Amino acid sequence: MVFKDAEPLDVDVVVFSAGIRPQDALAREAGLDIGERGGIVINDHCQTSDEAIYAIGECALWQNRIFGLVAPGYAMARAVADQLMGKAATFEGADMSTKLKLLGVDVASIGDAQMQTPGAKEMVLQDTAQGTYKKLIVDESSSRLLGAILVGDTTDYDLLLQAYLNEKTLPEHPAELLFDTSSLSGGASASTMICSCHNVTRGDLVEAIHAGAHDLATLKDETKAGTGCGAAPTW
Repeated sequence: MVFKDAEPLDVDVVVFSAGIRPQDALAREAGLDIGERGGIVINDHCQTSDEAIYAIGECALWQNRIFGLVAPGYAMARAVADQLMGKAATFEGADMSTKLKLLGVDVASIGDAQMQTPGAKEMVLQDTAQGTYKKLIVDESSSRLLGAILVGDTTDYDLLLQAYLNEKTLPEHPAELLFDTSSLSGGASASTMICSCHNVTRGDLVEAIHAGAHDLATLKDETKAGTGCGAAPTW
């Protein structure tokens, strides 16, 4: 192995591991369909190969995808709960944006961070002195944020996430957002998504406040906003 700032290191083998392995032993024993690399195969209703059995969360394989975040699990649970109550509901995927701390480093990913959208364009700001990296992905017209990657400094995560979830129109020169995201603040409507994990909108928060939730702890208890991913949003 050859490192950027060190002498080469002689090794016999390099092992690279990523992702998660679903716990699907019970489903295997029950004879349910399992994906080639694991995971309980489900349809858009979260039903397994036995229509009387549902699977949700990290053990479920939907359209050959395993979700390793809490938000998709909640979305699956809502879909199943609605169906059990006689309502028409399907699981149509979920936002995979997340903010974490890995080995002491703040990192965040939003939307189409890998530029899978046709015509997508990227803007990058890297500060090696401060150890920060920011990449913004915009659509072909540069008017909508498609995704972002933040490393070392995630203070802009909430504003960027809101811009992505609510498809806000970006400033004329979106590269300015690499240095200042204040132009994204304000202008929230009742339908503005605040917490994607629990599908909480600004309107839900306002309704809870009018109903008597006058402090942050009570507001979170009533709406569950900011309680799923471990990072409370900026309201």
